[in-house]
Amino acid sequence: MTSSLPLLSIPYVPLNKIIDFMESSSLVSMSLCSHKSRSVIKTHRRKSIDGRLHISYNDERFHISFNTFLEQFPVLGVFNLSKIPNSVKEDCIKLNGKQVPVRLNSQRGFLLTYWEDEVEGLKTLTDHITSLFNIDVLEITFTKKSIWMIDWVNSRQQTPIATAICEHGKDILSEEEMLHILKECPASLETVIYPSPPPNFQFRENFRKIDCLILSHGLWVTVENLLTMDGIEILLKTSNLSCIDINMFLKHWLSGGCPRLKYFMANVDDEDFDSMFTDLWDNVVIVEDFRHPFGCVNHLHYGYDLQRADSVTATVCHQENGHMIIVVWPESVYEHV
Repeated sequence: MTSSLPLLSIPYVPLNKIIDFMESSSLVSMSLCSHKSRSVIKTHRRKSIDGRLHISYNDERFHISFNTFLEQFPVLGVFNLSKIPNSVKEDCIKLNGKQVPVRLNSQRGFLLTYWEDEVEGLKTLTDHITSLFNIDVLEITFTKKSIWMIDWVNSRQQTPIATAICEHGKDILSEEEMLHILKECPASLETVIYPSPPPNFQFRENFRKIDCLILSHGLWVTVENLLTMDGIEILLKTSNLSCIDINMFLKHWLSGGCPRLKYFMANVDDEDFDSMFTDLWDNVVIVEDFRHPFGCVNHLHYGYDLQRADSVTATVCHQENGHMIIVVWPESVYEHV
């Protein structure tokens, strides 16, 4: 992959237009051919990249992609050298003085790279892409095995990440790992945690400001935790919260707490639904459609309205599956970066 590219001999004006028209995966692949191709792309690229740079680890492999709200566009795969298929002939590129075997993903058209140390490969290629397009990493997907990605991304850039997703719901995080995600992972847009915390886990500090928090295992979340949250969307797929706890949270919201809240969901098994509205004004809502900030539509059946002093209304609905849903009106359009 070191042969000369005829494209690089095209005059500057049409070359600029061609480079701006090319997809990100093609630009990344071309930039790895030679120092000259990298320099040409870095110099002549004028159009901004669509999507946020995303780094993910799953099933023993890393992927680097550009993500939009609805789609993912992979640009590089990073594998251990032992994963090279015997039946496939690979080429090589030279990076940092090393010969790196590569082959093309025939379905998606991006390069798969193979390294003796795939962590080194991920870091090398991330540096290459961020320098090529003058951007930072904005999204990470990691597991218990790759939780080191938090500190690595924090140390390599000043821009905080927007989205952090911890995958593998069957894993159990240690207390140190769980605290590390909650305290040291500065995702401003979305934090999603699928693994379980350790038994008897407690979080005694205030939650940082975050737009969307999703916890697959939220049994550890207390009403005291809720009262420190400042989010737009909060989802607890399992919880130990009672209707009395929700009552305290609603009173907190009515008095101005959690001011940005637009959507709250928690699994509440407590059947004492009326206790949720103790000392609160209520009004039956038969059916409403609510489009929450991340684009989905929920049909709410038999809910109650609570109106704050500033005329903002929250509709509270206890669904048959045990989910307690709170949606806040009027709706606002949430702009994703």
